[in-house]
Amino acid sequence: MTQLRMQKETLNLSDGTSIQIAKTPGMGDKEWGETKKYLEANPEEARRMETFSRDAKAVRGWMQTQSISEYYNTRLSNGEELVSNKFSALEKNPEFAHIFEDIKRGGNQAAMQHYHNEPLMLKISRAMGGIPEEVKSVLADIQNKPITLQEACLKGDLTTVQDFLKATEGDLSKRNIDDKDAKGITCLGYAIGANRTAVVKLLLESKANPWEVDNSGGSGLHYAAAYGRKELLEYLISAKGDVNQVNTQGQTPLALAAKNKMKDIAEILKAKGGQM
Repeated sequence: MTQLRMQKETLNLSDGTSIQIAKTPGMGDKEWGETKKYLEANPEEARRMETFSRDAKAVRGWMQTQSISEYYNTRLSNGEELVSNKFSALEKNPEFAHIFEDIKRGGNQAAMQHYHNEPLMLKISRAMGGIPEEVKSVLADIQNKPITLQEACLKGDLTTVQDFLKATEGDLSKRNIDDKDAKGITCLGYAIGANRTAVVKLLLESKANPWEVDNSGGSGLHYAAAYGRKELLEYLISAKGDVNQVNTQGQTPLALAAKNKMKDIAEILKAKGGQM
């Protein structure tokens, strides 16, 4: 299930451009098909959704909100009087009445816009009596599992990364291992920073780019130097890494090692011709 969230589809937008976007977690195929049509007809909303899909924290919040929503929808469908009464009270509450009107008029698309408003969803949850006990284990599961491929690499979840690479083996357009997340960092950048050696080697074997791992011109060597990852630093140097590559701030790996007081790392870089 995790790997499916990470695979992306190409959407051809009405303004003549195209984007790649991951399927929204928890959506059925029919609902996702309707959502794609809406996004293709509304390029601005599509780009907002694409940005959202790269933000693990935002997606996780949406998934947790969706789980709570599904819990209450099931009980409403079963005619549970206590839940029905609480929702009736919410519809009459001036603070929330406009939400119900929006959803009645706009359907799924209107609901999605409100779901992304986490503070609002928390207010509704509190008004309904807080998080139901039955949902807490589901929320904990969502909290603990990686949402994006970058997050799987940060956590060192080798199995998830392997599953993703296997699932995208025949379609390189979906093997987006050099994509950057909402913070502008690639899978390899996270894996090096977190010292996930097995994940780093797997990504490099799968042709991940070690010389551009963030939006600031940072290379894998910058990250290994800054975080003091000696084994990975030596591994990247052996792979012909440029020890004097500068990022957009004009910093070399040695400069970052010195800044972070990584003395052993600095000595290795100096021995390999590293400069400040």
